[in-house]
Amino acid sequence: KFWVAAILSAPVLVIAMAHGNIPLLDFAGVEWLQLALTTPVVFYAGAQFYRGAWAAFRHRAADMNTLIAVGTGAAYVYSVAATILPGFFMAAAGSDMAAMGHGAAAPVYFEAASVIIALILLGRLLEARAKGRTGEAIRRLAGLQAKTARVVRDGVDVDIPVEEVLAGDIVLVRPGEKVPVDGIVEEGASTIDESMLTGESLPVE
Repeated sequence: KFWVAAILSAPVLVIAMAHGNIPLLDFAGVEWLQLALTTPVVFYAGAQFYRGAWAAFRHRAADMNTLIAVGTGAAYVYSVAATILPGFFMAAAGSDMAAMGHGAAAPVYFEAASVIIALILLGRLLEARAKGRTGEAIRRLAGLQAKTARVVRDGVDVDIPVEEVLAGDIVLVRPGEKVPVDGIVEEGASTIDESMLTGESLPVE
């Protein structure tokens, strides 16, 4: 959806920024071209924002989707109306339009609707990628956890899955091994690697 929005928004933005400056892009009916390019951005790429805004409205609430939907929706609806009925807006504005250099066409703001949607989708894309990398790091970190523990049962050392360790068991941790479970040191002393908990890789007594 981001790529659809970005590809279709780029020419709309160029046309809007070049208005009056590049004669090649200031042809009759250019507003209809912008309408054709912006409509898929609004109704396909931006549909999630309008659905979210409607859901929030039904619960008498407002959120980020409401802000996006109102902003882009107002720009799009006004621009569609100005494209279909330019004479009405020209007559309402009077000489102000001519003074601003709009000639016989009412100003439109299709680029506002399409570019805002594209930029917000880009932000959500980057956020999703960051979350994906974080999730992968957490999964790798969880993979460092010890799978078995050596406990003393009836005077005999037994290796059992970590899930089967019971409260009150005596767990033996030999030099170089990982500490499989939380507990209290009953006997002995050593240094251990606490990087899984603290991120600090230096041995801790």
